[in-house]
Amino acid sequence: MAGARGTGRMVCGCSAWLAIPRGLSTRSSTRLCTPVPQAGGCSSSCPFPSSERGLSAGAAGVQRSRGGVPPPYRGSPAPAGHVLGAAGTAQLGLGASVRESALPGSLRGCRCACNTLRVCTAEQRPWVGEHQGELPGGVWQPSGESRAGGGRASPRCGSGGRTRVCSARAASREAAEARPGSARPGMAARPALPVVAHSVLAALLLSAAQERVPRVSLPYDSAERVVQRFEVPGVSNYTALLLSPDGGTLYLGARELLVAINTSHFQPGAPARRLLWSADEEKKKQCVFKGKDPQRDCHNYIKMLLQLNSTHLYTCGTCAFSPACAYINVQHFSLERDASGKVLLEDGKGRCPFDPEYRSTAVMVDGELYAGTVSNFQGNEPTIYRSQESRIALKTENSLNWLQDPVFVGSAYLRESLPAGNPEGDDDKVYFFFSETGKEFDYFENTIVSRIARVCKGDQGGERVLQRRWTTFLKAQLLCSHPEDGFPFNVVQDIFVLTPGELHWRETLFYGVFTSQWNKGGLGSSAVCAFPMRSVQRAFSGLYKEVNRETQQWYTDTGPVPEPRPGTCITSHTRHLKINSSLQMPDRVLNFIKDHFLMDSPVRSQPLLLQSRLRYQQISVHRAQGLHSTYDVLFLGTDDGRLHKAVRVNHGVHIIEEIRLFPAGQPVLQLLLDQDQGLVYAATYTAVAQVPFANCSLYRSCGECVLARDPFCAWSRGACRRATLHPPAHPQLWAQDIEDADTERLCQLANASQPRPRILLPPASGTPCQRIQLLPNAVRPLPCQLLSNLASRRWLHDGVPINASYLVLPDGALILVGSPERAGTYECWSLEEGFRKLMASYCVSVQELAHGPLNPGRKVSTGRDALETVSTSRSTSAVGSTAARLDGKTYWTEFLVMCVLFAAAVLVLALFLLHRHRDGMKALLEPGDPGRHQKPPRKPVESLPLNGSSLPSTAPEHKGYQALQDNYIVSTPVHEPPGPPRAFSESEKRPLHVRDSFVEVSPACQRPRVRLGSEIQDSVV
Repeated sequence: MAGARGTGRMVCGCSAWLAIPRGLSTRSSTRLCTPVPQAGGCSSSCPFPSSERGLSAGAAGVQRSRGGVPPPYRGSPAPAGHVLGAAGTAQLGLGASVRESALPGSLRGCRCACNTLRVCTAEQRPWVGEHQGELPGGVWQPSGESRAGGGRASPRCGSGGRTRVCSARAASREAAEARPGSARPGMAARPALPVVAHSVLAALLLSAAQERVPRVSLPYDSAERVVQRFEVPGVSNYTALLLSPDGGTLYLGARELLVAINTSHFQPGAPARRLLWSADEEKKKQCVFKGKDPQRDCHNYIKMLLQLNSTHLYTCGTCAFSPACAYINVQHFSLERDASGKVLLEDGKGRCPFDPEYRSTAVMVDGELYAGTVSNFQGNEPTIYRSQESRIALKTENSLNWLQDPVFVGSAYLRESLPAGNPEGDDDKVYFFFSETGKEFDYFENTIVSRIARVCKGDQGGERVLQRRWTTFLKAQLLCSHPEDGFPFNVVQDIFVLTPGELHWRETLFYGVFTSQWNKGGLGSSAVCAFPMRSVQRAFSGLYKEVNRETQQWYTDTGPVPEPRPGTCITSHTRHLKINSSLQMPDRVLNFIKDHFLMDSPVRSQPLLLQSRLRYQQISVHRAQGLHSTYDVLFLGTDDGRLHKAVRVNHGVHIIEEIRLFPAGQPVLQLLLDQDQGLVYAATYTAVAQVPFANCSLYRSCGECVLARDPFCAWSRGACRRATLHPPAHPQLWAQDIEDADTERLCQLANASQPRPRILLPPASGTPCQRIQLLPNAVRPLPCQLLSNLASRRWLHDGVPINASYLVLPDGALILVGSPERAGTYECWSLEEGFRKLMASYCVSVQELAHGPLNPGRKVSTGRDALETVSTSRSTSAVGSTAARLDGKTYWTEFLVMCVLFAAAVLVLALFLLHRHRDGMKALLEPGDPGRHQKPPRKPVESLPLNGSSLPSTAPEHKGYQALQDNYIVSTPVHEPPGPPRAFSESEKRPLHVRDSFVEVSPACQRPRVRLGSEIQDSVV
């Protein structure tokens, strides 16, 4: 919003535009204005909030202005994404969107007052001028008094739809009217929207801002997408995937079976080499004896499958809760055996979990195995373990609680020593990613936090302190929180480490999929965050947290840090201090790291992609080279068997397509990318799917190819082609726009889209259409299937948009009822980002009934007994002659059936009522005095004695007992100090213990005695 001095008016424009996902609205494209106040303008009427944080968890993201207009921003722009309301301000983040049809009626339209919600459609583009003379013609239309007279001018949209202009005085008046108790003379005051309405509106806006709708959704076994699946009957739990270095073989680890399949023949029933590795019978018996399920737990589940070298693979399995590891000969695809023929097995303790449900991770570095798992049968000893015969095995210290019930999701090896000869001389590192209980948070319930931990490759443990333990173990929190209210997605599900190359490890990005233990917005909320390497290094170079071993309280340690810095690898600086190995580290450094293994500052990030009704479980990222730049393409696996392919652009993430890989109920357990061949492999419990990166043949026009925003595809020579396999020699002949999808600019040369995108024209003459002939009064749907979920549908009848008299189903089908006025040409157009395409065309004709001469011997009733066929159309047909009405279909049979059913229902209802009131009817029908049938009044149950029986009717001789009979309740008087009388409730008048209180009447003494507990006193009433 900008102000204009000297004119007495202000220009309400939009300084920034927030693009809205098209899938949120199927009828019109909407955008939100971001107002920016300038010095000298709008300060007297615009209710800008004084705080940049307008959202809170308690107020559902709504900040309401109370008691007038809060002070505006002075000399500083308003926060991005503000939406101004009549009674408050709802703050939105970038990418916020709203569908105008979903707003209350008072908030729709194009209002210019600064205290109303402003929703700008795609046709109303922003324009901000310094004064009114710069506005384009036809925009400002004053009403009431003239401009020269200084009269008021009502804000309204101009014919050009290019900007909004409103009077400062009018805006001030509307702001005053919005306050309670103020009203324009002669008009009722407009009530401000209640707080609940603003809360609902803000929730709708925020939920809409989170959602990203896939542009294309393909069902299971769709012919539009090539998906190859491999499965072996009777084999389940494909939990380990490994691709050979040349990409020609895919190794699969399942339950008691390993499979090697040729990737070029990946299909059901394809020939594959199989290796059976089952648990010993003795181990199965021990597993059952220990109380495990023989059908589920007591098998060998392959949990690890790694490339050891060019000739052997290294694999580990649970082996009926007795984990073991073995070597696989790649050439023969068999388990290695010793000289006696026995299989070479190693103890898998510390390398593989005991329980098949437990998640673990492992990475092979120069023949050494780095694993994150549990090391005991109960599963309560988590460890990060390095095992190798040539060096000392290292692990984390369990007694120091370095790990708190972790769930490992991934690990990565980064060669941070490169380039060779760099002045830092740092060591290579191995990173682990997991979620665990955050003991530093003192809450009522256990708070789960996501972690990133690292160890150095050259770590050899300590000499006297931390022997055979890590001396470089450090961990920090990964915090993926909502940008508006800070809601944390605190449970990491999967991590993918994207490194441009070994020499460019500083540009590494850690992509992660996160969920929340509190499930905001539904049962399936999830987020995608990215953490750059510089943020990770900053966290590991910051302050430490220290734990008090007695109170188990954590606090930030601001004291001096020993030298060299604890937790660092052997670098040029430590070598300068004559420390060339961790065995030479001073004891004070190692003692410090025992209690200072947690960093104080978390690694923060905001979600790139939010889903409130979808749970992501797996992520893999490929950096694709487009025509003009490189883009990160995300492959996301869901918990219900779907795969999302998305691209990261400057303003967020665009979901290119959604593919149903597996039937509902089968989650995506593993994702593996073949970067060279352009393939992604996805595994579930019973099958493995192979999906190509690109699906360019799906887009059959230039506009569809550009709007897909797929870095793998570009339009060239009349087709959408794969652009990343072979970089084009002449990029100017290819059309691709990942950031803006400007079809109008790119597709004009290809003549594949209309140059005037928002002008609807009928198709050219000779366009083929599907001919449909309707019978009178017959109902026929005209289907119109759109390829894009982000496009809107527009139906035309003889070149004119249809009106409200037509019925359009949610799937876009148009319902027609046979009548003459419905005949003509119907066209269904797809509209998206200025691009339009004809999706369906129908030539509809209505058949006239063939009428013969009337039979003279037939009696025709002309009175009220004549039954006429009434057309379901809203218009009167000229064909409805007398003969046509007589020959038309009647509904006499249906009418009789409905009458019979109605009579039966009434009869059943009457019988039910009579049965329900049968007792009252008997009393009315019996002869005699009706009063004798009435039951004598009885006192309420609360007034009866404790045993429930009625008291004797004879009046006792003692007047105290008479009073006792009248009151039924006897209590010992309590001596209270004088004061105002108290009002006792019914419960206070009763004894505290019913079983301890009763009334006793002695024959010798007629005064009743009352026993309260163990004390017996004479009652005086």
